[in-house]
Amino acid sequence: MGIGNVFLARNDLDSFTVPESRLEPEYTEAFGAWKQKDDEDTREKLLSTISPAIDRTVRGIGGDPNYLGIRAKILAIRAMGKYDPAKSSLDTFLNHQLMPLRRTNRQQMNVLGLPDRMLLATRQLASAEIELTDELGRMPTTSELSDKLSMSSKQIERLRRMTHARNSGSFLTPDEEGQTGDSQAVTRQLPEEYRHQYVLSALRNDPKSALIYEHDQGLHGRQSVSTVELAEKLGLSPGAISQRRNRIDVIRNNAEREIYGS
Repeated sequence: MGIGNVFLARNDLDSFTVPESRLEPEYTEAFGAWKQKDDEDTREKLLSTISPAIDRTVRGIGGDPNYLGIRAKILAIRAMGKYDPAKSSLDTFLNHQLMPLRRTNRQQMNVLGLPDRMLLATRQLASAEIELTDELGRMPTTSELSDKLSMSSKQIERLRRMTHARNSGSFLTPDEEGQTGDSQAVTRQLPEEYRHQYVLSALRNDPKSALIYEHDQGLHGRQSVSTVELAEKLGLSPGAISQRRNRIDVIRNNAEREIYGS
């Protein structure tokens, strides 16, 4: 019985080469830099680069783009460590990773127990804004939305205020004239829960710093302890603990700007 041809044709050899990357060219530089060195600068550049893809997914879901946009960026940056360019394009990967936003949107839509008719109207408004934006190539005016939905501008204003209220927990939000009554306008601020998620994601390759953050913030049932005790637990010097806390502070301070892109 012959042993057959032990020589492989060129096409056969090609099957043993490294799989071709499906990463889109527009993401290659930022993704490569981040994979080589995961720090605040490369993470910010990567997040900025993939933001258009994130925004497209958010628009497709509907709902409030500001609230969902923040949540989407958190989900995206946390998931990037699992991305394999040999298996899928980055756009496809992000679209899959952001699927939980649909559930988040449904939950957020009724956080204040709004009547079904109001929930339906807010969805219609969000859908109309997306449709008109695509048609016009710009954000539609309230008048254009009013014509499309056969709603008055006051009805649209009310729906917008309802949307703001769901996200802020308060109806004291600016109306179309910019008035907020006795309250100041709601200030954009990253929710603390999201800030924790972002910081821990940034520290995923530095477990000791992540543990310092968990203890300092009292996360996951951790108790706050003295620097000396924490240093003993982690096998670090008190000075090393302080250095790591300084790095954590930088990440926390950058989170707002990186997530909002401002």
